[in-house]
Amino acid sequence: MENKCFALGGHNRCRILTVYECPGSDCSFFKTPKEAAESLRKANARLASLDKDYQKHIADTYYRGKMPWLQGGDGNDC
Repeated sequence: MENKCFALGGHNRCRILTVYECPGSDCSFFKTPKEAAESLRKANARLASLDKDYQKHIADTYYRGKMPWLQGGDGNDC
């Protein structure tokens, strides 16, 4: 079982939060890479289910006009 957080970077530092050292599974933001991928898949599915005009608004506001949730990628290409 993978028990490392998806946000764990070098020197046991968190790439997401501004903490000195990763608290490990005690962190309330802890997710395994598998859990993070599933969370992103669900978020992309939710975005894809929205009205096309609202999707365009979200894309223009947060993704520089791109809609990565429609390409089936990881959503990190913005």
